[in-house]
Amino acid sequence: MRRSEWLFVIILFIFVIASRALTSGPVYFADGPRHIASIANHTYVIQPPGYWLFNRFGSLFPDPERAFLVFNWLVSAIGSVIFYLLARKFVSETSAKLGAVLYSVVFFIWFSGNVHSTYASQLLFPVLAVYLMVRYAEGKASWIPIALGLCFAAGAGLRPSDGVFIGPMLIYFAIREMSVRDSIKCFSVAFAGCLLWVIPTFIALHANHRVTFSTQVSTNALGAIPLGHFNLYTLANFLRYFLPLVVAIGIIAPFAFLARSKWLGLLWLWVSVGSIFFVVVYISDAPYLDFMMGGILLLSLLGMERKLPRIAVNSMICVAITINLCVYWLFRPLPESGRMRLSDAILNKDIGMYTHYGVQHQVMIKLRETAGKAL
Repeated sequence: MRRSEWLFVIILFIFVIASRALTSGPVYFADGPRHIASIANHTYVIQPPGYWLFNRFGSLFPDPERAFLVFNWLVSAIGSVIFYLLARKFVSETSAKLGAVLYSVVFFIWFSGNVHSTYASQLLFPVLAVYLMVRYAEGKASWIPIALGLCFAAGAGLRPSDGVFIGPMLIYFAIREMSVRDSIKCFSVAFAGCLLWVIPTFIALHANHRVTFSTQVSTNALGAIPLGHFNLYTLANFLRYFLPLVVAIGIIAPFAFLARSKWLGLLWLWVSVGSIFFVVVYISDAPYLDFMMGGILLLSLLGMERKLPRIAVNSMICVAITINLCVYWLFRPLPESGRMRLSDAILNKDIGMYTHYGVQHQVMIKLRETAGKAL
């Protein structure tokens, strides 16, 4: 890389670390309190799939709450840098830089780095996996299959759903690009690495939890079409997927369908597997979308550069950056006056919760109760 690119990488890394550190709050969101409690009682698992690796990592530090935050700040920053390095292989330098800034400031991505949960790991490991795949295709370096296997094991350990979503990408890439020897090397490392967290997770869940994975799924997937459901929760699945995306990148996302690249199959696989699950089965929070955000942005950048002049591409990315900064910093919940309208309750919950206001005022429970009353 040139000196200007190194300077950008350093500035981007510092910006992400500083922005998260200055806007994070105490443990409160989603499973955050349960993660801390699992460390205090030495079970290291919460509900299935357990998140043993994440909790065990936190237990290694005197202050797990602080450890989780620092970890999320770091993976957010490193993920933004890796996204830039990956985008640089697909689009122009300016688009890659602006795209990396957008990747770092999407309002629910920023929020993911503020809270004590596993969401932020989605910002690093999927992007890193694709980056390693592209690097391997360029030079067939012998170390990359090992690194790719470790990346899969770590990402899946922190968020098992990420393993389910990265798995098809890895199989697709191995069939199309990797030699048999390197494929065996990669999958062997991934399998061995996964055993290091799968075995203690199963032991801990068996010893400490009566809720099974199947029970967990049937309880949470209230709107899942494959389970025969089609109800208000099904509509909520659609809204919780599309509404945050429309607000965050709606101005550029349609260009994803105009992208052209020899990597198009892999990029759409990155986006589609998780998207189908979240739309037709279950999604609880906008930060679940962190996983596919890198793929959607890359496809959008490719499509924009193919169809638009450079100044228009840069302008639209800057507009998307501005929108996300305004949403994160300026959003305030709509006023409550008696029974809220459904649209207001959805906007408060599915947008306002994942902002600086949400961090400052810890509004999750209040917004959920309000949305529940409106529904």
